[in-house]
Amino acid sequence: MSKIMSPFRWVITALAWALIFSGVAAAHFQVYWPLVPGCYGKPGEPVTWQYFWGEPYEMKIYDAAEPKFFMFTPDKEKEPVVVKKIQLQDQEKGEMRQAYELEYTPEEPGDYYLCLESPPNFIPEEKVFRQDYVKEIWHVVNEKGWDQTVGLELEIVPITRPYGWPAGSVFQGKALFKGKPLKGAKVEIEKFHGFYISPDNYPKDRFGEENAPLITRVTRSDAQGYLFCTLDSPGWWIISVSHPDGNKTREGKPYPVEKRGCLWVYMEAPPPPPQK
Repeated sequence: MSKIMSPFRWVITALAWALIFSGVAAAHFQVYWPLVPGCYGKPGEPVTWQYFWGEPYEMKIYDAAEPKFFMFTPDKEKEPVVVKKIQLQDQEKGEMRQAYELEYTPEEPGDYYLCLESPPNFIPEEKVFRQDYVKEIWHVVNEKGWDQTVGLELEIVPITRPYGWPAGSVFQGKALFKGKPLKGAKVEIEKFHGFYISPDNYPKDRFGEENAPLITRVTRSDAQGYLFCTLDSPGWWIISVSHPDGNKTREGKPYPVEKRGCLWVYMEAPPPPPQK
């Protein structure tokens, strides 16, 4: 004989499920992209990027403390980039947010990395500080330097070249922390669409709730620090590997610090088949 749930128990159960679903934390990343399609340039051609701190998939934008930016050249030199404060509108809230515009002119052929080192950012809903080390490829004619390390404390070194691949390809990289392979580390992968996506358009699970695991995909590095993922649609993707590293005090309370090494990779639309 089936039991009928009392109204009180029904309310408690509904609240419990609501808490479970509302407790899914959104992924915050350092987001920057060039204001031209793709990641190819030419010597002497100026390039402009825009940067914000927020959620790349949905393009939710939050105020950002200024990170440290630099360009790592094919000849293993660190060069400054021009940084300018701008305002970008967070369309979810309708508010203007602190963001940045970056400018650089590559002079020589080769593969450049636009790098970022962030201050620790506190994430209230997760009760954690995050400090990010990020790099993004800019390819200038010659394939030179895409697989080299750039000297970040935590970074992903590409094994697969981070450009010139059609969407649906498998990407392979190696996670390094202070120059040593980082095994068993959490790896997150998320797509940047470049426009605001409202909750009505999020992918849904069978309960009609946001399918968060499909938005932020997760795997782990293997025993040698290698990681693998499939990037299934054209455009920019961020791949992030994380590692705990001590605590930081906020308002008299200690909170864990999570460091992340991130790599932005660009996937091409599959080319049409050649015609006779």
